Amino acid sequence: MNEINNFNASLELQHIYLEVYAERYSHLRTFLESYYCYQHGLVTKQGKPDWIQIFNVGKRTIAAHKIQERKLLVREMMLPLSVIMGHLKTLVRDDEATIENIKMIIDEHLEYVIMTREEYDALVKAGLKEAMPIGYYQATDAHYCCINARFDVVGITLLM
Repeated sequence: MNEINNFNASLELQHIYLEVYAERYSHLRTFLESYYCYQHGLVTKQGKPDWIQIFNVGKRTIAAHKIQERKLLVREMMLPLSVIMGHLKTLVRDDEATIENIKMIIDEHLEYVIMTREEYDALVKAGLKEAMPIGYYQATDAHYCCINARFDVVGITLLM
């Protein structure tokens, strides 16, 4: 990552820190996407975050693998925003909301999946657009802390 992208990623991280510390989560998705773009060098010629490029670097599902037309595809966070926000809220609750801790959570959990619109609809119909299946939270379940859990539950297979 070049220095200007590193600088901009750092600014976005500070925005995220301020929003999390103030417990304002309404614009978090925008800051997270901008941070992700700068971290991965997904920028326009003018140096602005280019969310369209996420379609080129995100993990693809088997069904989306052969599709090149972007209009037929959807980008989705690997873990729903609500789950990432839950991790960040835990930091605030435990008074551990530092830029370093927030960066660690984001870098560990923020990833994108590129899928077909049909797969996306299946995720929505299963009620897993902004949630993980119950097994994700149960230590005795096969899906415990498995980031692919919501995709597995609806039969979406990711290319690795």
